[in-house]
Amino acid sequence: MQITKLLTTIFRFTSGAGKFGILLAVLTLCGCGSAVTRVSIPVKVQSEIDISRYSNFAVLPFVAEKQTERNEKLPEEIGAEIAAILRRGLARQKHFEVVSTQETARLLTGETVGEDWLSDTEHLSQLGEYFEVKGIIIGSFRFYSDSRPRRYYGERYSVQRQRYVMDYQDYMQKTHLLSLRVMIIDIETEQIIWDETYRRSTAEAHTIGSFIFSQAGPQANTIRELGKRAVSEFTRQISPHYEREDRYLVN
Repeated sequence: MQITKLLTTIFRFTSGAGKFGILLAVLTLCGCGSAVTRVSIPVKVQSEIDISRYSNFAVLPFVAEKQTERNEKLPEEIGAEIAAILRRGLARQKHFEVVSTQETARLLTGETVGEDWLSDTEHLSQLGEYFEVKGIIIGSFRFYSDSRPRRYYGERYSVQRQRYVMDYQDYMQKTHLLSLRVMIIDIETEQIIWDETYRRSTAEAHTIGSFIFSQAGPQANTIRELGKRAVSEFTRQISPHYEREDRYLVN
């Protein structure tokens, strides 16, 4: 029983690379005849913010970073769609209350959320009082694509030579990248209590023909999907949740 507790404590604070070595050392001390059982158990992970204080939010539309030359041209409503995705994610958590998309649009009538809002915590705090929330969530995003030629090597069967031969195929790899900055502003103190950037990417392989078509095609669906992935990570960080963790029992 003491060995089990020792292993549990050690493995919680040891990286994956060092776990195997520690396990071998313990087995050597205990005798090679000992059997080790790996058990995966749920472990509760606390929120990275004080959810007793920050339990209700207003999420403002995200703004495109205009100073970035590589930013792709996107529909203006993308920033509002990212905010709506975040609202839905937070609304699923029992610990949070979020001002609805319709109410947010109504209360922001006449206002244009711009990049200068990200540093104007006084104005955001005043808006928070208007929304009757404890925190305002706002942020910005960059979205761009990078295309590079690639070569894939493989084998093909040669009828002439009656054997497999090495072959290659050239293609274009198009990588889409999203950088999403998420901030939380404390309404009472006007302080930024959360400021993190989440980067997500996805890649596509194209022939010359499909690559040309992709250049003219809409990117809105891609940024929505990357936005969901980035927002999911943020929501996970500020929400209490369970993760699976391995425990090693020595019999």
